[in-house]
Amino acid sequence: MATLRRATVEDAQALTRLRGFMHQAMGDDLTPEWSDQCVADFRRRLATEEFVAFLVEEDGQPVSCGVGGLEEHMPSPYQLDARRGHVSSMSTDPAYRSKGYGRMVLRALMGWFAERDIPRVDLRATPFGQPLYESEGFKVLGGATMAWTKPGVRPGMRSG
Repeated sequence: MATLRRATVEDAQALTRLRGFMHQAMGDDLTPEWSDQCVADFRRRLATEEFVAFLVEEDGQPVSCGVGGLEEHMPSPYQLDARRGHVSSMSTDPAYRSKGYGRMVLRALMGWFAERDIPRVDLRATPFGQPLYESEGFKVLGGATMAWTKPGVRPGMRSG
């Protein structure tokens, strides 16, 4: 039986393991340095009020996760409350996919944002995840997402 719960700082290793599945699906190579940094960042961020993670466990084993964070943007004429939520690290162990666990996590994250009356939630979707997000009301905005990165830093998800 699957159970959903809010992650704690003690779950940093499990969250990192699950996040690794997401990166591997995008063609990334995982390194011990990445893992150590990811664990440290999960521990630091989970100790704040602006960051949350949810886990689905099956028989006590973490098998799916997602995280959410709060961001502060400048107000615009159409959105005076410029707070935004951001969903990331949505990942399910490949052996446990297609059981609805990603949807459970996403709905928990959206509930967390709703409790804080966050008017907008953003995410970056892989082609695999996009149907889930669209079914939960997310829309593709289009436009020209751009980023500057230091040399040697990949700007984001690979396409294709």
